[in-house]
Amino acid sequence: MKTYKIAYLLLALVVIGCNKSDDSSGQGGDNKSVDADYTLLMSNGSTLNAQFLNANAEVVTLNPAQSNFVEKALPQLTYSRGTGFLQYHKTGNCSGEITKHDFSNDVSTELEIFTDLSDCDLTATAIAESGNSIFIGYEVEKSSMTNDYLVRVIDMSATDNSFVDVTLDKKPVDLEIANNQLFILTLDEEVTGENSLSVMDLNTNTLIIEMGLGYDAQQIFRNIYDDIIISYSELHTTLNSSTMNLVYTRYSNGTEPQFVSSNSNHFDLEGKLYYPMSPGSNSIYPLIPAVYDFSQNLVVLYAYENFLTEAKRDFEFEIETTTTVSYDDKNDLMLIGYKKTGGSNKGGLLRIKPTPEPAFVDNLDLDGIPYGIFID
Repeated sequence: MKTYKIAYLLLALVVIGCNKSDDSSGQGGDNKSVDADYTLLMSNGSTLNAQFLNANAEVVTLNPAQSNFVEKALPQLTYSRGTGFLQYHKTGNCSGEITKHDFSNDVSTELEIFTDLSDCDLTATAIAESGNSIFIGYEVEKSSMTNDYLVRVIDMSATDNSFVDVTLDKKPVDLEIANNQLFILTLDEEVTGENSLSVMDLNTNTLIIEMGLGYDAQQIFRNIYDDIIISYSELHTTLNSSTMNLVYTRYSNGTEPQFVSSNSNHFDLEGKLYYPMSPGSNSIYPLIPAVYDFSQNLVVLYAYENFLTEAKRDFEFEIETTTTVSYDDKNDLMLIGYKKTGGSNKGGLLRIKPTPEPAFVDNLDLDGIPYGIFID
């Protein structure tokens, strides 16, 4: 029988200000500049496309080379890890398409799925991938009152893309992989309304553990230590994927980090999480860049008002809201994708030095709205 170590911690919130500058030249200090390749996924409001960027600590520029990323409609489901990006598109009541793209080598793979099924009403609910395996949580309506719930495991290395369906007793709402195990966040829609976490051994594709999570667990993701983070509005749970020990971190009122609401999450090498966050009274913008330090239980907000002048925010950059946040480990720079005002489907990429000496570095205007940032 497993034992679960439980600790309740409080969380603090800090709003950071940088030196405001009316000079668009770099303010990044004397750190050594290292070449870095960025790939931006951008949206024009209805489709996704990719743009290569060349960067170092002083400057970022558009790379004219064309990516092999195939422009597609905005997906129903996505999963990203490292330089990999997985997307799912529903193509019919009983069919769908998975596209896997690796930005490290600019290779795309497309796969039609559910071709073995016919005359069904199917909804994919979550996707994930690891190595040559793709995982799809889905439900099939059997009647107006009942559904079948499954996870499909697809072997991309097999010439026929063979698959195994694993039956669940609850609806899968999110998937994550760690330590050769698939973690499945489920919801009992038909009876209790409670969440659970099921664990599947990927050597055998069998379910080995199920644990109750209570109500309103909304998201799971993996940190750099292979822990599974289970997100709620008022707390998060850290699950050690080897020992299954649990640690609960409860937020004090007004300090909620809100990464539960973000689909754009990026970890740096120290395990800090970068994401857009609603700032409440700390900024006039709907979403601003945030960094959550799990080791210190500290969330740091970067309000635009504190590191850009009003002229830059409103007239030069025309910032409406933050769409994605990432981090360039090579040059110690925070990368902030934002949408411009005016409804033109334009955006930009801001780069700033993070704490302990935050400073504005540069901005690049873009012909699209940043959706995701991948760094090689």
